[in-house]
Amino acid sequence: MNKIYKLEIERNQYDRIAETFNEPNGLIAVGYDGKKDTVIFTITEQLRKRFAKWGKKNNTINKCKRRKDHAYWIVQMFLPKNINQYEVR
Repeated sequence: MNKIYKLEIERNQYDRIAETFNEPNGLIAVGYDGKKDTVIFTITEQLRKRFAKWGKKNNTINKCKRRKDHAYWIVQMFLPKNINQYEVR
C-alpha cells in the first residue's frame, strides 16, 4: 500500500520545489492558510522517496551542479528523519 503524506510548509518553499523540478511534480495542494502563509499538500510515499534522493549527499542524479545543489537544500524535508515535523495530523 502506498502511504500518502499530508504536509504543511511555507508557501515560498512550496514555490521553490515547483521551480526546481519545473515539471508536473505530483504535489497536490489541498489548502492554503493566508494568515500563516502556508500551503497544505499531499505527496505519495513513492514521490517522497524520489525527492529524498536529491537530499542525500553526493547524489549523482543530475550533472547540472546548480540544480543539484539547489535541490539538495529544498528537499531535505522529504528525508525520513525530517518529514514528521511537516506532517499535518
